[in-house]
Amino acid sequence: GTPLRYMDKPSKDGSSADYWDENLGDLDVHHSSGVANHFFYLLAEGSGKKTVNGVEYDSPTSDGSTLTGIGREKAYQIWYKALSVYMTSTTDYAGARVATEKAATDLFGADSEELKAVSATWTGVNVK
Repeated sequence: GTPLRYMDKPSKDGSSADYWDENLGDLDVHHSSGVANHFFYLLAEGSGKKTVNGVEYDSPTSDGSTLTGIGREKAYQIWYKALSVYMTSTTDYAGARVATEKAATDLFGADSEELKAVSATWTGVNVK
């Protein structure tokens, strides 16, 4: 079947956004969430071409930067802590960046590669 969402390049569904921009609020929430999906994919898997479980992916960043993923487990830990401790129902993308950076700091330290990866990944989806 056809996937409901593409995390590596959300726009492959024809409606979702890959990166944040000022018009994101005009999209249905299921399509504007593509930015968060893309963030998580890039944080876990990194950017560029790769094959995961026999499937080809090519996940670009908005600024052409190259990102190295930190793995699914660490990305999950950061996202879960940010959601359960720092985010609320009114958190926007700028707030999600702050929340995930706080979560990465809590989990891995203020000088950690994981925190650097979170920051670089948000920049990669145009959330500054």
